[in-house]
Amino acid sequence: MKKNAFLFALLVALLGMTYLFQEKRVEEALLQKIKQDTLLTEEIRELKLLSVTAVRQNGQWRSGEKLLSHNILRQIEKRLSQLRKVRTVKGDWKSFFPNPFTFGVNGMTWTLGTLTLDKQAFYVARGSEVFLAVIDGESTELSSRGEDIEGAKLDALVRLLSLPLADLEEKQLFRYFPNLPMDRVIVDVDGRPPFELNFGGNLTLPPPVSGVSSHKDLRGKFHSMMTQVALREEVPFSEHRSFKKLGEIRFLNAKTERTWELWLRSAATADALVIDPVGKRAFLMVGGTLKLFFIGVQDYWDKKVIPAENFVSFARLDADFIQGTRRSRVSIANKEPLEFLSKGHTVDRPKMETLVQLLFNLGHRDQAERVSNLSASERKQLLSRDLLRIEVMGQELIVERRSQEVIVANISRGFKAHFTMLDENFLGTFQDVLK
Repeated sequence: MKKNAFLFALLVALLGMTYLFQEKRVEEALLQKIKQDTLLTEEIRELKLLSVTAVRQNGQWRSGEKLLSHNILRQIEKRLSQLRKVRTVKGDWKSFFPNPFTFGVNGMTWTLGTLTLDKQAFYVARGSEVFLAVIDGESTELSSRGEDIEGAKLDALVRLLSLPLADLEEKQLFRYFPNLPMDRVIVDVDGRPPFELNFGGNLTLPPPVSGVSSHKDLRGKFHSMMTQVALREEVPFSEHRSFKKLGEIRFLNAKTERTWELWLRSAATADALVIDPVGKRAFLMVGGTLKLFFIGVQDYWDKKVIPAENFVSFARLDADFIQGTRRSRVSIANKEPLEFLSKGHTVDRPKMETLVQLLFNLGHRDQAERVSNLSASERKQLLSRDLLRIEVMGQELIVERRSQEVIVANISRGFKAHFTMLDENFLGTFQDVLK
């Protein structure tokens, strides 16, 4: 036994040495070859495109005073960095570039030419040097023929380099504020109670109701929605007091504060402006992208019926359904679609699926619309009524059907989850889901 263990350890050691000295060497050689074949290795600081000259300044791309799209310029940088040399070529320039497309990188002129006859590569010139090249990356275009892939990638690069200035301008509002203080934010919109997000402590103020937690990554959730706030154009700052202030978001840290004010442009239009009073700038916004201003504090809470710390992954799970004298254990199989099995009862599959979606927060029911406190008196009242009670994952849940709403009360955690439900055929009772 000891001899076998020694031999196994020796084998593992030999395999490790083989990887270190052979596989690692091959990997390093491959990386070195890729580096040698890459046509553009330097950091891109300036791009002369068809419609504009873009210059990188403090991590942002600009054309004069115009801020250019971070995402589009990043795509261009990525594609240019994927230009790989197949080989150097000599010959008549015009045969390689009958309809040359030129652009500039860091003061150097680059030229894109035709595809080869087999369409597996194309000609590119860096200054006066001519190469046969490929774009070493996935194509974003759908193609049923493999021989068309390289041409599709070349066409996509040319389209990016040919975009007009209007398409290249930055549309994400937060990109105009690269140094926003983001320790805390306070959202205060007309008609709603103000609330605060503390990113350092991952806390909301007011805090979640008892039994409910804040979203596990408040900063990430807020930033995700902030990226969706889009502008049409920057307008003169003098327009900002045209009509009515709708609200504001204050960004704070220990040293400084910055505010985005939301204004209605006029009584005759629904156009909205976001104002930066410190920088004296005004932005005309894209309708439908201002969700960041209008969602409430509960949207930053984890409003699941069964909190994450109590929810367990399962292949098959038993849940006890109880109402009055009726009782049934339902076995739930985690499949697509879900499977249900109950001894002594027939499961109404559509209604049981609807109920389980609420209990486990599945599909479009990922979160409750809202949550509320479950007081001691409400808890006592619910337990005394003839309502469906479900015991699952260590949680005791009670289902109450109201007009246009289903409430799932988590008795164990002390809160109620509210779901809008317009289907009047769903009653949320024992006999509704088990016959």
